[in-house]
This record gives sequence, C-alpha cells and structure tokens, in this order.
Amino acid sequence: MILNWSDPDDDGGSDLTGFIIERRDPKMHTWRQPIETPSSKCEIVGIVEGQEYIFRVVAKNKFGCGPPVDLGPIAAVDPKAPPTSPERFHYTERTKTSISLAWRPPRNDGGSPILGYFVEKKKHDAPAFEPCNTEMCKDLFMTVENLEELFMYEFRVKAVNLIGPSEPGIPLTIVIQDDEVPPTVRMLKSFKGDAITVKKGEPIEIPAEVTGLPMPKVEWLKDEVIIAEPTETLLMDTKEINRIQSNTKLSIPAAARLDKGIFTVTASNRLGSASHTIKVNVLDRPLPPRNVNIGNIKAESCKLTWDAPEDDGGSELTNYIVEKLDILPEEEHEEEYEDSEDEEPKPKSEPRPIPVWTVITNSIIEKRLGVWNLETGSQYQFRVRAENKYGQSDACETEATVIKDLYGLPGPPEKPKIAEHTRSSMLVTWDPPRDNGGSTISGYWLEKREKGSSYWARVNKAPVTKRGPKGWEFLVVRMIEGSAYEFRVMAVNIAGIGPPSGPSDPAYAVDPLMKPGMPAPPEVADKTKHSVSLTWSPPEKDGGSPIKGYIVEIQDEGSSFWNRITDPDTLHETTELTVPSLKELKHYKFRVTAVNDIGESDPSPKTEVLIEDVYVGPKILIDCIVEDLLCVRAGHVFRIPATIEGRPVPKVTWEYTGPAKTHKKNR
Repeated sequence: MILNWSDPDDDGGSDLTGFIIERRDPKMHTWRQPIETPSSKCEIVGIVEGQEYIFRVVAKNKFGCGPPVDLGPIAAVDPKAPPTSPERFHYTERTKTSISLAWRPPRNDGGSPILGYFVEKKKHDAPAFEPCNTEMCKDLFMTVENLEELFMYEFRVKAVNLIGPSEPGIPLTIVIQDDEVPPTVRMLKSFKGDAITVKKGEPIEIPAEVTGLPMPKVEWLKDEVIIAEPTETLLMDTKEINRIQSNTKLSIPAAARLDKGIFTVTASNRLGSASHTIKVNVLDRPLPPRNVNIGNIKAESCKLTWDAPEDDGGSELTNYIVEKLDILPEEEHEEEYEDSEDEEPKPKSEPRPIPVWTVITNSIIEKRLGVWNLETGSQYQFRVRAENKYGQSDACETEATVIKDLYGLPGPPEKPKIAEHTRSSMLVTWDPPRDNGGSTISGYWLEKREKGSSYWARVNKAPVTKRGPKGWEFLVVRMIEGSAYEFRVMAVNIAGIGPPSGPSDPAYAVDPLMKPGMPAPPEVADKTKHSVSLTWSPPEKDGGSPIKGYIVEIQDEGSSFWNRITDPDTLHETTELTVPSLKELKHYKFRVTAVNDIGESDPSPKTEVLIEDVYVGPKILIDCIVEDLLCVRAGHVFRIPATIEGRPVPKVTWEYTGPAKTHKKNR
C-alpha cells in the first residue's frame, strides 16, 4: 500500500526534516510501527490482506513535530479492474467449415475472478468483428462452426470478470480449409533395438499410434510383403481415435517359428508415408539335420557326414546326437512246437528282441563322425539329431547299410631307388604299385634299416601324399655318416596299408664326389714386352676330392680357339705361371681350369692382357740405420746398403761431397 500527501502550508519558519507515519487497527487505540521518511510518499508493507487500517502523518522540522493528520480506515485489498487479455491464442484443428480455438487465461484477473470468455470473428473484407458466442464460454477452448471454406477470417478472444471485459488479444488470421498433416508412426510399446524375441507359444503384440490428415491408410507387412487379411494365428486391428489419430495393433496369440521375420507398419496419405519396422525372432528347437551319409565303409568302421539343419531355431546349435541301430538278420526258419496227444508240449521259441537305438555320441559339434568297433557283415542304421538350448530336433535317418570292405589293399610299390645321398640325408624315389586295390592311393609309408639289420623303422610321421620334382620321393634326414641303408615303401588306400615293396639297393651316407668349382679369374702379377706372370686363387669347393692341378689356356687376339699352355700330359700344380714368347703390343686372353679325381671344373672367367713393358720410376731404399748419419772409426771399413728399384733397371752412381768430420775421443 502506498500513501501520498502534501507538505504543510506552514513549515514553522524552518525547513522540514521529514515525516513520521504511524498506523493502528480501527478497533485499537494504540498507534504502532512508526516510519520516518524524508519525502511525502511512503510504501507500507507487512499489512494483512483484507484488514482495515487507520494511518496518521506528522511533519517534522528541527524544532519538533507538528499536529498529525489522520487517514482511514483503509482496507488492504487489490483494486478492482477488468482483466488483461487472454494469452497464447491459437487454433488446434480446422475443417472446411469450422475451426477449434484455444487460449490460456489472462495473466491478471483485475482483482475479480474470470467469469468466462467471448470469441469474435471477422471476414477478411468485413468492416467489424461479430461475436461467435452469445453465451459466455466457461472453457479455455471453443469450436466456431458455419464458416465459409477457403475464406480468410480473423479471430480474437476477450476475458470477462465482474468489472467488465478485457481488451481483445492479438487477432489470429486463418484460412478456413481442411488441415493437412503428414503421416507419422509411433510405437506404443518400447522394443529394445526395435526387436522382439519370444519362445515358441508365447504371444506377440505390436501396438502403434498413427497420425495424419487426411487419415492415413494403415498397412502391415511381413518381410516386405503386405499382409492382406488377418488369420486365426495373426490378428490386425485398427481403431480411429479422432480425425487425425488412430491406433493399430498386430498380435500373434501363440508364436511359431514361421512367424519370425521383419514386420513393418506403414501409414500413407497424399502428403507422404511413414513406417516403423520391428524384427521378430521366435526361438524353438532346430529342424532335423540334412543329408546324413554313410561313407568310407570298411570291415569294422564307417564315416558319417551330414549337413546342418535349414533352421537352427533362432539359437546357436550346441551339439549333435548320433545314434545307431543294430538290425538283426531275419531267421530263415522259425519253428514252433504244438501240443500233441502222445508227447508233452514243447515250449515255443523265444520272441526276437526288439532293436534299440543306442547313443554313439551326444557331444559332437562337427558335422562328421567316424564310427568304430562295428561287426563285419552286420547291418546298421544311423540317425542324427541337432540340439540347441531349447531342445532336440527330430532325427534324420539313414538306410540300413551292411558293414564290409568294398575295396582291397593296394599291391606293393616298385622297388625304391636312392637318387641322391649326402653324409646326413638320402633322397628316396619310387613308382606306384600296379594294383591299387580298386581305390585311389591316398599316400605312402616309407621304412628304413641299416644294412645287415632285420629291424625296419618308419621314416615319415604322415603318409607322403604329394609328388615331388622327381615323382614320388621323400628326403630322409639324420643319417649316420658312413652307414649303409636300405629302404622299402608301402601304399595306402581306403582299405588300409598294403604290403611293402622289395628293399632298395644299399647306399652309404657319404657326400658324393663331384668336379671342383671354377677357380678365380687369373690376375697379372708382372709382365714384360714378351711375357706375362699370372696368379689365381683355387676354387672355393674341391668337390670332395683334392685339387690335383690346373690347366692354363691362352687365346690369341682375333682367334676363337683356346690353346693349352701347359704340357698336355701333365697338370700345373701351383697357382702361379709365367707365360713366355709372347708378341709385344698384342692382346691375349687367359683362363684356368681346376682338376680333381672326378674331372675338370668349368673354366674360370677369362682375363685379357696387353703385352708390353711395365715402366717403373727409380726408387732408392737406404737402410734406416745409415739414412741420416754414419759414424765409423778411422781405418775401419763401412758399408751403406741400398735397394734400387725401377724398370728398366736404373743406372747407379755414388757421389762423395766434402771432407769427413773428425772428432777426437778423450782417453
């Protein structure tokens, strides 16, 4: 509450210093809560709504306070006024002839409760607004009907209290026509990852909300194929909630494995389409395995193979269960003894036992199994089941099969040969047997023994199945140097291991002797105008036999023939040779061949030489002892050793310059 007053007509001859305001209840006589203020205006706070108060104001200067002036009683209530305009005026829906409007109450009701609202309309070309409702609207929404299609209207709303109507809010301009809303689809249930996983027999419900204007056409699809009509096992239901919303639901009372797939709900109108997809997985036991086959039949065993089920039931397969059935042979004659007057009745033969399936394994994961310990000549039937964590599949059975060898053992291979040998290894080769026993040879086993021994030891850890560069071969290592070995071979087919071949000829584990390697190309050690001195390095490998000597050959300039320099009947034993009687300024080529007990090596690379004198400048090398100073005793002989180098041989002269220095030695 705010109080205002005017200054007194007489300030007492002194400037006013302020005012004192006090208040009291009309029923009380005591003034309370004095307030001092320097101005002629004061805001009173801390009062109770609806309570009446009497106020008095006293002017004050430095000489004291003047007489008071009373005001009141005054009630602490808000002043009454029309409300403010309604807020957030908008439309929620429109058709060709109507519109639904909504708003929020005014922020200030003017101190009096809102009694209702009046809505006014005006065509775009009309001069003034006209009321839409004659009776006051108590709600915050109203539908205006009987409007003309495609005309533009302005609408406004007023709030009314006991004081009167408010000012109208900002007008809302709208063209009257049907609303158009693109379709939307929203799931009414939350599905994690847009996926549903259920067990067989459990129900499935997929509810969705569809919105749009015009009302969209709703369709359900499974795996991109439209579901035309509902069935007893798949139900579809769509209900219209209002003109822009409908709810649809697809339900399956008891899910089967065939119900798994991708379900899609679509909504479409002329503004477009919307869809939502849910993946449905129904978990069940798997279908039976396929194509169970009996193969590799032998006298006491066989091999089963099969294919995985077409459908694993939506859960990973954990194992397969393999069973067998022993089929008993039918008896050719079944005799029954009947009662006789003369003889005592004999018991009838016991009934044949009923065959029973027995489990071979229930923990295999691979799709193949070897079955052993079968009886030769007996009939067997096999079946396989698949299993996941939801159960076992039905069985896939084979026809009855007799267990017997279909193929014979292969014959012995041809006698093996030792193609190569070293001090620690031997390369053994052989030819296949002439008889494969009616089945493809799958590999070979190789055995060895030392010469004179009767014990054969297997060489290879696995059968030899691939041919080598020299045909069927195997490199045997870890031989004892100097020992003689023999080898034999056995062929393998589907029926087993055949008899061994005859033993190979014995061979010793020693390195073979070979020709030596080629020497290094000859190098020129010295030459004159009629000769050349050559040196070379021996070959790196002597072929296992010592080098006996060398053959040195020469090729004249312009010739393609090589001529032997050394004696044809002897070998040059060193790695040095001087070739005389050559022509000056001619080119010659030289090469060297090494020889051992096995034969000659390949010739070394050739070396080309121009025959000419080699000129070397003179060079004097004096003994370091006398190089600078030589001291000798008088009467003694002295020598100055010097080495002279040069080509041609230098001319040597000695010179003496000046007297010798003397020195007397103290005695």
